[in-house]
Amino acid sequence: MLLHDAGLSFFHYTVAFILVGALSAEAFILRLPVDGRVAKVLGRADAFYGASAALLIVAGFSRAVWGAKGWDYYAGQPFFWAKLAVFVAIGLLSISPTLRFLRWNKAAKGDPAFIAPDDEVKRTRTLVMIELHLLAVLLICAALMARGMGAPL
Repeated sequence: MLLHDAGLSFFHYTVAFILVGALSAEAFILRLPVDGRVAKVLGRADAFYGASAALLIVAGFSRAVWGAKGWDYYAGQPFFWAKLAVFVAIGLLSISPTLRFLRWNKAAKGDPAFIAPDDEVKRTRTLVMIELHLLAVLLICAALMARGMGAPL
């Protein structure tokens, strides 16, 4: 059971780090002027972000159900539910940047001289930065949850 739980933890942490890396890459890339080439790179980073988010849901669910602590532990943890709420908020915030990246890529394919408007790039970077900051809140919830804080005695 210990090795099984370690494998689930490894999977969960690995995809979580990929998610953070992809989102950090988006924030960094959005400091550049967004032309067709940059829009393509943003699209790839966002694809990694989306795929890692989906895998993170699978990994987290697997840990909660089949991990050492089991579902009963997590279901009674208010910080587990807070962590999920923050994850959902991050996911909802990520919709706008994803749609914008898709729109920029489409525009760049139709116009080789495409440059994204600065105000759109700034708004998109702001949303990505909010997502990154919310990840810190998610990590605080995870740490408190893992230590049983807020659970009924």
